[in-house]
Amino acid sequence: MVDKRPLLIARCADAADVIAAVNFGRDAKLPIAIRGRWPQRAGFGSVDDGLVIDMSMMKGVRVDPKNRTVRVGPGCTTGDVDHATHAFGQAVPFGIISTTGVAGLTLSGGHGYLGRQYGLASDNLIEADVVLADGSFVTANEVENVDLLWALRGGGGISES
Repeated sequence: MVDKRPLLIARCADAADVIAAVNFGRDAKLPIAIRGRWPQRAGFGSVDDGLVIDMSMMKGVRVDPKNRTVRVGPGCTTGDVDHATHAFGQAVPFGIISTTGVAGLTLSGGHGYLGRQYGLASDNLIEADVVLADGSFVTANEVENVDLLWALRGGGGISES
């Protein structure tokens, strides 16, 4: 369905690889696309004649049952997260298809069965580690880089008041 031909694909294993890829792509003046999980049927995770930063190998789910939170790598699927959280009697309000990547799902809203009671996946995002376009690594949460967290959650709407 998507016929894009990247010049390079950086298959990242960790944040250091992502930083190196961002710096390389920026310095080489290449268009960059980010891929959290393959396949991405809409084609947003690829680019013609540019660099794809592929984070699909960056998998890992760490459940904190005491605080009822979960830290998830960008290459995980909803099935990966469901498998890990169910062992603790918990669930995340993600989508309904177990092969969907959580990074794209969360950053684009994330509708699922639990949405009516718990909101969208993006509403439940409490922290994110982000590599910025300048290659710097930051954490966005309610204390640090609050505006970035707001943007990652969808940026809200325009207030009429």
